[in-house]
Amino acid sequence: MQNHKLRTGVLRAAAVGAAALSTALIVGGGVASASIPPDPQGGATPVAPHFYNGNVEGIRDAGSDTTFFMMQRLGDLYTGAGLYGCTTNTTAGQTLFNSGETSTASNINFFCQSGQNVSTTDVNDNWDRTEVTQGVDLVGSGGGQNQLCQATPTPLPVDFSRSSKPAGSACSDMVQTGYAKDGVDTLTYPVNPTAIGTGVAATAPYSTMNGGVVGPVGNGWLPGDPNGGPYTGTALTTGGITNVGGAASSAYELWCATDTTRITDCGQLTNLGPNLEIQGVVLSNSASTGTITGTFPSTVAIGDAITGPDIPASTTITGVSGGTINLSNPPTNATDTVRITTASALAVGAGAPIGIPVRILGVNTNSGTEATWASYANSGVGSTGNCSANMDKNAALDPNPVTAVGDNATAHIALENNSDQVDQFAVTDFPGDAVSQAIEASTTLYIESDGVYNTNPYAAATTIAGVGYSGLKVPLNGKLPTTPTKLQNTYPTARTLFNIYRTSTIRASAGGFLNWICDGNTNFNKGLDNTTGINFDTELTNAIGSVFGFPRLTDTTVAPANGTPADGLAAPNNSCAASLAVNTTSGSNTITLTAGGNFPPDIVNAGGLATGGSVTVTGTGIPAGTSVSSGTGTSTLTLSASATATSGVGGVTVVFGGVPSVTTVASPQT
Repeated sequence: MQNHKLRTGVLRAAAVGAAALSTALIVGGGVASASIPPDPQGGATPVAPHFYNGNVEGIRDAGSDTTFFMMQRLGDLYTGAGLYGCTTNTTAGQTLFNSGETSTASNINFFCQSGQNVSTTDVNDNWDRTEVTQGVDLVGSGGGQNQLCQATPTPLPVDFSRSSKPAGSACSDMVQTGYAKDGVDTLTYPVNPTAIGTGVAATAPYSTMNGGVVGPVGNGWLPGDPNGGPYTGTALTTGGITNVGGAASSAYELWCATDTTRITDCGQLTNLGPNLEIQGVVLSNSASTGTITGTFPSTVAIGDAITGPDIPASTTITGVSGGTINLSNPPTNATDTVRITTASALAVGAGAPIGIPVRILGVNTNSGTEATWASYANSGVGSTGNCSANMDKNAALDPNPVTAVGDNATAHIALENNSDQVDQFAVTDFPGDAVSQAIEASTTLYIESDGVYNTNPYAAATTIAGVGYSGLKVPLNGKLPTTPTKLQNTYPTARTLFNIYRTSTIRASAGGFLNWICDGNTNFNKGLDNTTGINFDTELTNAIGSVFGFPRLTDTTVAPANGTPADGLAAPNNSCAASLAVNTTSGSNTITLTAGGNFPPDIVNAGGLATGGSVTVTGTGIPAGTSVSSGTGTSTLTLSASATATSGVGGVTVVFGGVPSVTTVASPQT
């Protein structure tokens, strides 16, 4: 089947010269000609992968903010491909592609004519002229899934859900097609409040902290450090955050803990030593001691050097007991901030407080980004964890008591994936005080999609006093997000981006679109986009990967060795491929569908894929390297190798690589 045929070869030849004619007419893997392609398979009984029925339809998604703009681009590509789709009916009495429809004067442009293609017709890219739109009435992956399942009202029908988290429990028949990978980043903002205006906060409570002078705490600034550096603390981009240890992890203690283990002070994250700062040390000349409320950090030891305004030079610690240290030289009676040189550093979360609070910016609880982070922070604690419902348990309030009234008296909850909201809250909290705004931003931790961060500088930055500051990624469990760490699920919050449909409601038009996204020119060859001269599949890859920053997954992507990252949410790489329950028998190379019936016709026989390869088969009891040999469209498939196990009741689920996810539809005529 040849796609995107040129109307004539003469026009192209005139443009490029007759000598280049044979090269110029190569289109998307086939040689262009003036021949007219036949109607595709389908009609009264639409078949996979396109499910063409000759009906012009509109389909709509809803859900994830993370994938909204990307799906707009993909939807526009697919809708635009319909410019070269079927020839729609123009008058009564015409023969239509779908034998169940009748051509009348009242349904002009509703249906495709039969056998009326022209040489530019594209039969592999939206021949039915489907129109795709993206819903925004309830933003967030959870909201989209609930609307898809009709568990939440929707003003307009939802055919599939955009989702940056796996299918939940809103209904039992959701199927997820994962077409890209992402990760959830934690960001700290390198705003230096001392470099803005007077450098001194004018509004309480920040005006009372260190005399109103606060540096870039996320960069490791500690009180007493030079405002422009170098800084003696540990930058968050060095120390990072971890979920190892369950309720004792820094992630849980920041986002979830509500008891005394909660991390509330920036120093707990950055004042780790070995140049350790301890505030409020009461010095005694007569006893040669220093005391604090509580206990000294565990790394403080005999022999450590100690300095301070009222401590003689070359003084060392000669004893440590709880909240008391003994000094080798008697100090002046005073209360000081001291520095102790320790042999090792404290763990992130166990640092000494510096009197500057850390701020957790909440995120919309319908969001898949929020759900991923809640699972990461709460992992190891289970259903009893404080973030089991959402990650906003410790979302910060407006720090300014004057403006913390009305709606602003509640926790600050932002939409996902837009750092600009950090400064929007700060400006509202401290109108006219740019230094206090900067302190609020510099002490804020916010989570965001890695793909959005990498491709949208505005969404990755906060703006204070007219200057933009790009957020800095904080390592998670010692790792930063890269394409390999996301694809291999070794980045702790690696996740799959899905389009989710319901088996009981999926329409032919929606099934064809989802398969078009999932297939990577393997099951069928996409054609040339006549508006750009680029193959549609290349445009898909460019849009997903280059424009929006998400590594693409297709129906040939293999499963990662690590199926579930540290956040505890499964992030499969192969859910764009067809997955079917089959019966296997040990020693036999034939399989049947557990539900009965015939295998879909796009599970083609050996060498029948568009690439010339064979459909791969993976699953329990299926030897590695197995492929389909024969049996497409029948009730029995023959494989290239025999199964090593016999399936029990319910069969086993196997994945057919090279075959897009949707194999049947519930509504074939819409």
